[in-house]
Formats: sequence, structure tokens, C-alpha cells
Amino acid sequence: MTVPQSSGVAIGTIVLPLSNVHVVLGRYPMLVDTGAPGDIVELRHGLRQLGVRLEDVRCAVVTHGHSDHAGGARVLQRLGIKIVAGTGDLWRELRGVHGHLTSTGGLFALFLKLLVPGHYQPFWPDVRVRDRYDLRPLCGVDGEVIAMPGHTAGSVVVLLAGGKVAMVGDLFRGGALAGYVHPSEPKEHFFQDDLALVHRQIHALLARGVEVFVLGHGGPSRRDDVIRVFGLKD
Repeated sequence: MTVPQSSGVAIGTIVLPLSNVHVVLGRYPMLVDTGAPGDIVELRHGLRQLGVRLEDVRCAVVTHGHSDHAGGARVLQRLGIKIVAGTGDLWRELRGVHGHLTSTGGLFALFLKLLVPGHYQPFWPDVRVRDRYDLRPLCGVDGEVIAMPGHTAGSVVVLLAGGKVAMVGDLFRGGALAGYVHPSEPKEHFFQDDLALVHRQIHALLARGVEVFVLGHGGPSRRDDVIRVFGLKD
């Protein structure tokens, strides 16, 4: 599990080759992100290790429309899983395109651009989040999705445990070497559409009282570490 039971929520993480897929264990298991194209076999295996059957999953939240997070959405949708995603990335999802990546600097970012697939199976999200969405009725999870553009125009964050836990996709990353070294250490993500806006969103989550940040790469990160790296808004 990625967060302590004392947080009031149980989350399992499946580390796939290009990103994390998280499983929120509510009344029904819910996925946060779907992996890259072709990850379905590894995703099934990871779910089995967590004691979860893919057939029991009702919903998957796509934190943003990049292929390493949205690439498996159409496969899951064909299995009857409802897809929740932000409206700002609808153009990516309808075309199945990764889109332009704006680097925050560093040679490793150039290398990553070569690794991440440019296309994935297009899909139309069952739920399109413009502002916020209550996960309880459809997904059976006590939490909500809120729009938090910055990484992409359609990026969303999942808030759980009364707002103490935030599943933030790629607002920032954890650790070095794709999260395999010091995975809990917060770091700037390699790509951001609007870096200044991303920092404001991180500060907004801290102002909400978020204690644990669950990440799309590496993680989780604790509040004190996030404040140390990104600071607090005055």
C-alpha cells in the first residue's frame, strides 16, 4: 500500500514501465490512471497481486491525456469500466494523441520523449470533469475529482480521506531514474504545459491541508517534503 491505513484510505500501486496505476479500495475498487498502450497484461497481473479482479472495477480516473496515463483507457472502457477525465484534454483523448511536451529542462527529458508513445486508442470519457465530480454515486469511492490544469489543460486531481490524500498525476514526480531511486522525494516533473500554474496548484493543495501526495511516477510524498521543495504560498 502507498499510504498508511491511519489516513483512512487504502491505496495500492502498480508500477508499470512508464507510469504508476493506483487502485483505491473503496466499496468498489477504482483505478487512477490506466497505463500506456499495451500495459493491460501487466495491469491485470498487478491487480491480482493486490487481490483485485479487473471485473470488479467500476471506474478509472484519467489524471491527464498523455499516453502513459491514458493509453489503456479504451481497453478498460470496452470491459465496461467507466472512464472519468478532465474536459481540457478531450481533444487528446478523442484523437488518441499524446500532444506536445513542454520540457522543464534537462537531457533526460529529451530521452523520455523518445520512449513515450505518441498515440493511443482514442476514447470518449463517460464522465467529463469541468470543475469537480463526486466519486461516490458511480464509483463507490468516498472522494472527489477536481480540475487542476497546469501539467495539461485537462489535468485532474483525486481527493480522498476528507482531502488529506491527493492523487495528483504529474503535477510533480518522485525520485530519480523514473522514481526508482528515493521515490518519495518530490521533484519537478520533466514536462509541464504551464509551470507557474502547476506551482500555484501545488500551493493550493497544501492550503487545503493535503498530507499525502500520491504520484504518477514515484511517490508517495509527504506534506513536509513537498513544502521543502515547492515552498508555501505567502
